[in-house]
Amino acid sequence: MARRKPEEIISLVEQHEFDTDALRQRFTSDYRLYRLEEFDAGEGYESFTSNEPQTYADKVISFLTDSELVLRIPYKNSDEEQRGYNDAKEKFILGALRAADERLQRRLSPTIRQQLAWFSVVRGWYAGRVLLVKDKDEKTHIDITPFDPLHTFWCVGSDGLDWACYRIRKTRSEIKAQYGITIDRDALNQSDNDMGVEVYDYYDNEINTVIAEGGRVLKKPTKHGAPRCPVFVGCVGTSPMIQDADVTETREAVADYGESVFKSIRNTYDNHNQILSTLLELTARTKRQGLKVRSRDGTKTLEEDPYKAGSEIALAQGEDVEPLGMIEATRDLGVFMNMVSGELQRGSLPHTVFGELQFQLSGFALNTLRQGIASVINPRIEALEAAYKHICMLLVDEYITNAFEPMTLTGRAMNRTYFSEEITPDIVQKAGDTEISLITQLPQDDMSKYAMAQTARQGDMPLLPDIFIRDQILGLQDAESIDDAIKEQMAERLLPEATLWTLLKSAEDRGRSDLAQLYMGELMFLMRQKMMERQGVMGQMGGPPQGGGAPPGFEPEVMPDAALGNPPPQPVAPNGMIAPGTPRPGAGNMGPMGPGGL
Repeated sequence: MARRKPEEIISLVEQHEFDTDALRQRFTSDYRLYRLEEFDAGEGYESFTSNEPQTYADKVISFLTDSELVLRIPYKNSDEEQRGYNDAKEKFILGALRAADERLQRRLSPTIRQQLAWFSVVRGWYAGRVLLVKDKDEKTHIDITPFDPLHTFWCVGSDGLDWACYRIRKTRSEIKAQYGITIDRDALNQSDNDMGVEVYDYYDNEINTVIAEGGRVLKKPTKHGAPRCPVFVGCVGTSPMIQDADVTETREAVADYGESVFKSIRNTYDNHNQILSTLLELTARTKRQGLKVRSRDGTKTLEEDPYKAGSEIALAQGEDVEPLGMIEATRDLGVFMNMVSGELQRGSLPHTVFGELQFQLSGFALNTLRQGIASVINPRIEALEAAYKHICMLLVDEYITNAFEPMTLTGRAMNRTYFSEEITPDIVQKAGDTEISLITQLPQDDMSKYAMAQTARQGDMPLLPDIFIRDQILGLQDAESIDDAIKEQMAERLLPEATLWTLLKSAEDRGRSDLAQLYMGELMFLMRQKMMERQGVMGQMGGPPQGGGAPPGFEPEVMPDAALGNPPPQPVAPNGMIAPGTPRPGAGNMGPMGPGGL
C-alpha cells in the first residue's frame, strides 16, 4: 500500500468533513443543549433556561456507567486445559481494560466507560484507538483512547476502516513537549492570541503518522503493529442510512444517522423555555407593574422608584400616577405547558426516575416504568457493547502478533477474585471467542422475579431447569458457577465428610497445619466408621469379602489410608487438645461407637 503524503491526508480529512457536515452540525447543536446554552426571550424580557437537557442526559450516562461489564468465554463441553486458556484470556482482557483506565486517569481523563457513555448519549456516536505500545525500556503499555466523534474522520473499506484520523487543536507548547518540534507561528500566519495548531493523528492498516496544519510532519510514518487500522467507530441505533427522494446530496443523508438522546425532543426544549420565560416575565410584573403617569403636558417623569420602600412622589395639581393593568396568564397557557411537559417525558425519561415518587409502585407499574426507560437505555447499551467488542478484538489481535513481550496484568476476575498473572500471547490465541454484555441496574420488582423463579421450579416436574432460571429469569451473572457453588453447598450440608474436606483444604491454603492435622484426623475417623458400617452390611447380605477401597465418588490417591481400610497413623493433636478417636477422660471402655467400641 502506497503511503499517503501529508497534503493528501489533509485533503482526505477535509473532504470527509465536507461530506459529513450535516452530522457534525447536529453534534454541535446537541452539545449546546447539553451545556445549557442560555435561552434568549428578547431584550427587556425575562429569560428562563431549563436544566432538563443536561439532567436527562446525565441520568442516562449514569445508567450506562453504573452498568456492570460481563465478559464470558463459553466453555461448555471443553476440557480442563481449554478452560484454562479461556480463563487466561478473560483475565488478559479485564486486566488490559483496567490498565488502560489507570493510564487515562493518570492523564487526567475519564475512564473508557465514562467517555464512551458520554459520547453515545450526547453525540450518538463513539470512536477511539487501541494500541499496544513499547516504551524506551521495551516494556509494553496498553493505550486505549476514546476519540470525540466530532473530531474523528474516517473511510470505510471492504472489511472495516481503510483509514481514520483524529484532528484536534494543540498549543505549540504541547506539540513541543510531545514531539520535540517547535512550530513557528509566523509560518502558520497566526496572531499572538491564536495559540491553537490543528494536529492530524492519522492511521491506516499499516502506519501511523502525525502532521500539523500546513503539512509539517510531527511524527514520521511508523508501523503501529496492529494487523489492521487500530481505530474503531460506531453509532447508536439500528436505523439504516436513509436517502429521501428529495435529498439532492448524499452528505445530507448522514444527518440523522446515529442519534443522541435528544433525537425526538431537541426542538421541544425551545417551546419549553419559551413558556417558562413567559411565566417568569408575568411573575416579575406582579412585583413591578407598569405605571401610567398623567400630567398637563404629558412629559412628566418620576424621579423616585415608586416600588422602593419609603419612596415619595411629588405631584402637581392635576397630575396622577396609576398602575397599568396586569396581563393574566390564560388557562390555555397552563394546558400548553402540560402538553409540552408530556412531550418531554415521552421523549426522555419518566419523572419517577429522578425520585419524584410519592407512593409505592406495584410490580406491574415497575415493569412498565422499566420498559419506558429501556427504550432510551438499550440502544446505548448495545452501542457500548459493540464498542467494547471492537476494543477486545483489537487488543487480542495486536497481542497475538507476538511483537510484544508477555505482560503481567492485575484486576478482578468475573468471580470477584483478585488476580495478578503473566499471560502469554500463545495462551490468549488458544482461547475461545469472547462474549461481552453490560447489565444495567434499572428499576424492577425483584420480588416478582423471585416469585416467577419459585413457580418455575415447583413440583416433581419443574417447568424450567435451575440453570435456565438463574440465567434468564433472575438475570444472575455466571449462572454456571453459581450452580456449581450451590451443589457444593448442598453436598457439604448432606455429607459431613465434604465439610471436613473443604475445611482441610482451606486450612492448608492458609498455612494452618495445626488445623489441617485436626481436620484430617476427624476425616479419617469418620471415613473409617462409614467403611466399617458398609462392610458390615455387605457381609450380612452375603456380599463380597470385607476389604479396602475408596468409597464411590472418591479417588484413592486423594483419600486417607483409614478411609481405604488400611491402619491409619495415629493423629497427633495440638498442645492441650485430645486426638480424634481417643477415649475421653472418664469414658471408661466407651469407644467411638458406644460401649464395647467397634
